[in-house]
Amino acid sequence: MVTQKTAGVAAWAAAIGGAATRWSDRVEQFSADVMEVAHQPKFMLASDAGIFCIGSCFARNIEEHLIYQEMNLLSRRIFSPKDEWPRRTNGFVNKFTTHSIRNEIEWAQQPPVLEETFFEERANGYIDLQLSPKMPPVELERAIERRTYLTHEYFARLRDASVVIITLGLNEVWFDKASNRHVNGPPSFYAARREPGRYELHITDVADNLAELEEIRRLLHALSPGVQIVVTVSPVPMSETFSGRDVVIANMYSKSTLRAAAEQFAQAHPDVDYFPSYDIVASSPRPKAYEADCLHVSDETVGRVIQCFLRLYLGLDRAPPAFSELDYLEANPEVEAAVRRGELASGFEHWRAQGGGRGAAVKAA
Repeated sequence: MVTQKTAGVAAWAAAIGGAATRWSDRVEQFSADVMEVAHQPKFMLASDAGIFCIGSCFARNIEEHLIYQEMNLLSRRIFSPKDEWPRRTNGFVNKFTTHSIRNEIEWAQQPPVLEETFFEERANGYIDLQLSPKMPPVELERAIERRTYLTHEYFARLRDASVVIITLGLNEVWFDKASNRHVNGPPSFYAARREPGRYELHITDVADNLAELEEIRRLLHALSPGVQIVVTVSPVPMSETFSGRDVVIANMYSKSTLRAAAEQFAQAHPDVDYFPSYDIVASSPRPKAYEADCLHVSDETVGRVIQCFLRLYLGLDRAPPAFSELDYLEANPEVEAAVRRGELASGFEHWRAQGGGRGAAVKAA
């Protein structure tokens, strides 16, 4: 399928007149700190726009840095008991596939029936496979309570969003034949062996992911008419593949699939734009762009990506403050407790309320 047609003279004019159309012009950038890319956004965002970030773990990185710029983040505040999730407070709602993103948006409009079969039973409790696969089992009553809260309170905030940022993570999707729905992460080896006919791995293609994105857009507009969508692909690679292939090859196929789907999705709609965070990070020097594990994007690089986002979509040109949300919460357990109770949206909110300036901050005054 041809996605774009351009007359020959116009195509040559684009090649000659473009600011970054020749590879030779970009060579020096590959040895720079972070790649700079030329991108013309379709629309600008209001500085007070209500923003909801949904998607893979990179959505949490984007979210934090937008908070540092005091943007209105609807997806940050959450109830997150530390005994259930000791990591980044809202990391347990990461959505790794277009299918699991669609589930949450669909349920925000039409909540699911919550019964025992909605969850996966383990020897010591129940798992909600729509959440992070690293969540520990809980009692069935608690699993239902948490899912009710997420559907009716957390993801319900999509109704108030004027901008939704979607980060796409994986093309390997697990399907639960018992519930007839895709889940967010893999079942345990124990669960797959106990019920060998229940779960299937689906390795999805561009058409499948594009269809999911189209349904996501339809559902979002039903919740919040006029919402603008910024879609991107997470530069965080697969930590493991269930395909049996070399993880490097599986990851390249996954990111290529999602990148192509995101491009076609954005080209089809004036209210959808593709933001090239994947392209920026993946083209930057790996030692600079990633942490030592070559998996997680460095916080400095995320900050540079958000600087680019602010410049493109809001016309702002400012560096992030010397502040680390995770370090601040670790150094201030009473602040972390308030964030986990949902009393504060972030440690940054507390720091600013205490008179925090643009300098570095770890311990609260």
